[in-house]
Amino acid sequence: MLLALASCASLRQANIAVPKDVELKNRVKEISAEKQPELKEITIVAPVVTQQVPEVKPEGYAKSGTKKNRVAVSAQELKKIAPPFNVGETFKMDLYYIGIKAATLTVEVKPFVEINGKKMFHFTGLAETSSMMALIYKIYNVIDDYVDYDTFVPVKMTLTMDESKQNVSMVLNYDHKNGKSSFWKKRIDKDKNVTEVNRVDEFIPMAQDIFSSLYYVRTLPLKVGEKSKFTIHDNGKNWTLTIDVVKEEKVWTRLGAVDTLLLHPMAERDGEKFTKGSMYLWVTNDEKKIPVKFEAEVRIGKMEGIIKDYIKGQE
Repeated sequence: MLLALASCASLRQANIAVPKDVELKNRVKEISAEKQPELKEITIVAPVVTQQVPEVKPEGYAKSGTKKNRVAVSAQELKKIAPPFNVGETFKMDLYYIGIKAATLTVEVKPFVEINGKKMFHFTGLAETSSMMALIYKIYNVIDDYVDYDTFVPVKMTLTMDESKQNVSMVLNYDHKNGKSSFWKKRIDKDKNVTEVNRVDEFIPMAQDIFSSLYYVRTLPLKVGEKSKFTIHDNGKNWTLTIDVVKEEKVWTRLGAVDTLLLHPMAERDGEKFTKGSMYLWVTNDEKKIPVKFEAEVRIGKMEGIIKDYIKGQE
């Protein structure tokens, strides 16, 4: 989610040209200001929710032995909810690497656009180095995610990573009807060596991607003790992401003390857990579920982000 954008170090250079056939697939069209729809509700695919519930023990049950819990599971369904965010909502985070301020992350809900005649949410993220860190290593990463208005599933994602040692452009198009994901990526390294990938991957319909999942989590009815599970698709692989609502916690930020829910996202695939490092995310304990802090283990050390500014957007 946030880490996917924040962990890529970049130097702003000229963007790599996207092939015409890739560019034209799921082409994005702007909607004029006077035709922008009013955001009143969101339709989402409800996740699988599990809850630890005490096992009912029969009379005469012996207290000795191993205690077990039963798991209650709800079925997936489409449901309408009040939107937890508005067009124009923007939050900024200061990013720290091993305790040193490294960059600023800006995440925004842009005005609606159209793809294939359908309304789309447009979510963007920008990670950029602080002036001091820029003397050592510069960052300029941009991600754009286009999410279907009627089902809240991603249709297209683009990512540019302009780095001191490489320049990368990536485009993903999702075909939920046929269960296919079109993946294009081009990389130019510091020695001008070029690698290009253009492939079609198996894709689980109604899955989220690494960036849309941040907004999808905000639509969930998060409760302490419950776990929500849904599918995310990243780099040709389908993962099951479990969001464990650990506890309520007060967090101190530049915006003051904030009542939050502590979330622990965990990814696994075919029974194999993602083991590159754990991540924790704090969101406001209200209907907005605004991300205010995260901590993540990276290859060397730890990365932390904490909110510094928030704009709620249109009413």
